Amino acid sequence: MNVRKFRIRTRVSLLIAVLSFFLLFALFLLSEFAFEHFKNPANNNSITFKLLGLYVSLAFAGFIGGFTYFILGYIYQIFHRVATEIQDIQLDSDEEGDSSEEADFLRTIKLSLLQAQNSTDFHVEATKSQWEEGRSLLINKLLPDMELQKVNGWDISIFPSLIRSANSDYVQIIQTRDGFVGLLAGFVETGITESAQKLFIHGLISGLKETQTTSKDLIEKIERALHSLSLSQLKISVFGLGEEKDKLHFLHFMDMPIFQFSNDGIQVIEGTGDDSWHAMHPHELSIADGIEVGDFLVWSTDRALKELGLTSFEIMEEFVDYLLDLNPKSSREMLLAIAKKLSALGKAKDMLSPLNNLSIIVVRRKL
Repeated sequence: MNVRKFRIRTRVSLLIAVLSFFLLFALFLLSEFAFEHFKNPANNNSITFKLLGLYVSLAFAGFIGGFTYFILGYIYQIFHRVATEIQDIQLDSDEEGDSSEEADFLRTIKLSLLQAQNSTDFHVEATKSQWEEGRSLLINKLLPDMELQKVNGWDISIFPSLIRSANSDYVQIIQTRDGFVGLLAGFVETGITESAQKLFIHGLISGLKETQTTSKDLIEKIERALHSLSLSQLKISVFGLGEEKDKLHFLHFMDMPIFQFSNDGIQVIEGTGDDSWHAMHPHELSIADGIEVGDFLVWSTDRALKELGLTSFEIMEEFVDYLLDLNPKSSREMLLAIAKKLSALGKAKDMLSPLNNLSIIVVRRKL
């Protein structure tokens, strides 16, 4: 019979039982021997019970001390093995197929520590994320609220006009000598750095707002100014409509294209081919023509693609029949219709506030 196959509690119990048996048996034999052989001629005991009790107590104390030393050493070995084993992330690294009590104990300890670590990491990560979001929102609130000015020949609406979220994009409309220039800039993943970059962009744009120049020239100035900033992963669209009202001049660095809505349906105006801004080289202005009276131009953030889990083509399919049936007459009606549809798409995916992190610009050409 292999004693090592028994559980720890069984082995310890057997050891204590055997030790107790031998101690009591030894005490019995010792007492019998003493009372039979150590007598004086008067047939009286030569040693007293007190002296015998002292010897037995000393012997018992020695046995208990040795036994305790052995047990503590055994426990130390167990915990030393546990400390060595739990350094391995694999729960069943060395005990795979082993159903002994020691193996179960080691697996339980490692699993508990792993769960505690994951819970702590999640709490720390959640706290850090909340802290960054709060600081990002404070930086975003340094940006002024949007105040749209009327531009002759154009009907413009934007959403949102107030900063409500740390993920809000930077939106700006600048009136020029022959029309206006618009800018939509943001990031798919935002944080403190990204919010600070949007604030820098606002500083650059603010210095160009008072210049009396054409829309095309202002776009080129903005493009040159943006090269002075080392911006990474920036999603930006800079566009302008000027004296030639049927032509859109633009720089577009987004996955989400520009949509042109007319009575004939929806057309897609593609960007330069890059999905984010690159400051290493200059960029040529793109031109889209055929902007007729009554046509709508719509810009939206790339975050809509991520949060709704749709491609730009799928979003276009969702809006074709919907907007043709509504037939909006103003940029505000178009904006409300788009916001309502996006909200419905978000709620279909169990999003609580689908519009909180989205930005939309709608421009309609008037007579």
